[in-house]
Amino acid sequence: MLIPMKIDYALRLLVYLSLHQDKGLIKTEEVSKDQGIPLKFLQRISNELQKIGIIESTRGPLGGHKLTADPKTLYVSNIIKILDYSLSPVDCLDNEEVCIHTKSCSQRELWQDVEGVLFNHLSKISVHSLAERQSLLNSKAVNFT
Repeated sequence: MLIPMKIDYALRLLVYLSLHQDKGLIKTEEVSKDQGIPLKFLQRISNELQKIGIIESTRGPLGGHKLTADPKTLYVSNIIKILDYSLSPVDCLDNEEVCIHTKSCSQRELWQDVEGVLFNHLSKISVHSLAERQSLLNSKAVNFT
């Protein structure tokens, strides 16, 4: 199973904003460059997160983004739901019509369980905890240079 880049990039944006909350508004270009996210894609993602109210965005030369949601209560599973993604490892969980075995399939039950375990785990990981971990990793990387 591959996690869509949109989810990865949205989490990278949110973690970056969490780590830099004290700086005020953070420019899209700064996040794009630092995180290696294509600028146009990041702009679309930030627009979605802004419409939902997770971040605040201001246009113009003094503009940028900042978190409005509390990173301690913003979980990875929330981001996945908000951006309308599934963690389904097989297509038949989201669309029963793609498989003739959907109604009576032990493997489908297996993959439902896997999806449930994964989603449950991601419901325990907050943007704040990812930011704390990233901060620790950043400090270790600085000590090695």
